[in-house]
Amino acid sequence: MPDIRTFFRRLTGKTSESVKDLTMRQVLSVSKTRTLPSWRQWKQLPSVLSLAEKRTLTGAASVILLSLGVIAISYLSAHRIEIPAVGGDYTEGLVGEPQFINPLYASTNDVDQDLTRLVYSGLLKWDGEASFIPDLAESIDITEEGTVYTLKIRDNARFHNGEDVRARDILFTINAIQTPSYRSPLAANFQGVSVVQEDDKTISFILDEPFAPFLQHLTVGILPASLWADVLPQNVPLAALNLQPIGTGPYKFLEFTKDKKGAVRSYTLERNEDYYLEPALIETLTFKFYGDAFALADALENKNVEGASVIAYDQLAQIKENKNVQLISSQLPRETNLYFNDVISPALSDLAVRSAISQAINKLTLVEALEEGYAEMIHAPILEGMIGYHAELTDSYDPEQAASSLEEAGYRANIVTGMRELKSGLVEETEESADDQTEETTTEEGDVAETSTEEPGLSFTLTAVDSQEMRLAAEQIKQNLVDVGINIELAFTPAELMLSEVIEPQNFEILLTSVMLKADPDPYPFWHSSQGSGMGLNLVNYENEDVDTLLEEARVEIDEAIREEKYHQFQELLAKDLPAVFLYRSRYGSAVASKITLEPVESILSPADRFTNVTDWYIKTKKALR
Repeated sequence: MPDIRTFFRRLTGKTSESVKDLTMRQVLSVSKTRTLPSWRQWKQLPSVLSLAEKRTLTGAASVILLSLGVIAISYLSAHRIEIPAVGGDYTEGLVGEPQFINPLYASTNDVDQDLTRLVYSGLLKWDGEASFIPDLAESIDITEEGTVYTLKIRDNARFHNGEDVRARDILFTINAIQTPSYRSPLAANFQGVSVVQEDDKTISFILDEPFAPFLQHLTVGILPASLWADVLPQNVPLAALNLQPIGTGPYKFLEFTKDKKGAVRSYTLERNEDYYLEPALIETLTFKFYGDAFALADALENKNVEGASVIAYDQLAQIKENKNVQLISSQLPRETNLYFNDVISPALSDLAVRSAISQAINKLTLVEALEEGYAEMIHAPILEGMIGYHAELTDSYDPEQAASSLEEAGYRANIVTGMRELKSGLVEETEESADDQTEETTTEEGDVAETSTEEPGLSFTLTAVDSQEMRLAAEQIKQNLVDVGINIELAFTPAELMLSEVIEPQNFEILLTSVMLKADPDPYPFWHSSQGSGMGLNLVNYENEDVDTLLEEARVEIDEAIREEKYHQFQELLAKDLPAVFLYRSRYGSAVASKITLEPVESILSPADRFTNVTDWYIKTKKALR
């Protein structure tokens, strides 16, 4: 009888080896292990678990899910942040009214400057710290001689009407400033300067001689030549584009409203989505206009506006208490000084008298008398942070030395009044009158003093603008000078009359006033002899040949180290001649709505510079993961 294998081979037609393979495959398919249960097996789980096991499994699953939820929430909390978002509107009050929102003329009007700064941009801009950086220009190259400045315009810079900014636009703007028929107050900034178009996107400024402060003039806004070239110079002030401007800035014109008398009451700008740098975030900026700082303060208090372009000195304390706004205080190159006019008052031609006045003024007390943080002492015309600042040049409060200086100059104190008089007008103490020109006065000690009725005492009139800040400063100075025997009469003049009635005709003996510097101090306009007699800002017609030479050389010197040394020498000479006493540097205050998040600009050159980083201001936010 055949064995089973033979029988199976006959039955199936397969060899024994094939049978063996088939058998092994069947065994393996049955015995093969799975790494995870199948879904069908998982569905059978509840039917094989006890009640206790089911409860344990449910609790474990809940703990796992809860843990995952906590981990997710913790991760989101740690990595979810609020970031600035586009949106929101802001309304600010300005003092004045827009006239020419046009770079050619805006420098004479604070409102025009503010709006022009937002609508237009220049080749360079102030960085809010200590230098000028590229704006419309992407690069600048200056020759070693300092006479050629070549700038490359950004490829993505466009005007609000969509036109590309080209070299011809810069060429037109500067030529218009230089052309007398346009009557631009900026003409002096570009005297002796030629402008050459190198190609469609490159422009060169060629100077007749080096001029170190030139960079600051390249911040002027650029006009679109295609819109202005056909407007006759004499018609430019009448053009509609002065109130509906087309520029390149972060904001563009949207609308304005007028009252029945034709005065502009509000002016609205909207964000420029096509801005060549990072576009602004706040959707619209609306400006309302007021006659003076007090009317503006009332509007802010009554919530007619959300912010204010300027906060008058006497409103600082009130603004600090207003929770709806944040006070923005920025360093400004504005210094307050005392100027001596020895033409009207011959006594001031005596260096000893000027020195005594300087030594008698307590600058520390003066600064403390003003609003906290508003002012800081200075001792020279070039301020800290500027090229030429002279840290070692100081003057000190020394009333005893001031009295001694006056004694040596022939001014002695009247025993009765305490005021200083010339020796020729003072008679030694005697028991009775010597002639008809004297009067007898009995002192508290019983002595008899004879004083002349003819000789005047040492007395001056101190003139200042009529404001709370100047009144506080003047009163403090008066008290200091009275303490050393110098009589002071105070005279205050309305701000609008100060230039025409006091400064231009030099109608003062001692003048207390503030002056504005630029980023580059360039003291030439203030102290060069050619700038006196109404030709510049030399208020007291100061003359010194050595000072003239130093100032002439410094402004054409490209080497900063040499230039700084010349400015040091200039200030040392000025300190010896003492044509003025340099008192303090003050800050500029403005108010911005609390709803706006911003980083205040620490250093500004003009009020409009508070908008230096306006593209970073924001009201709205959105959530994001970092």
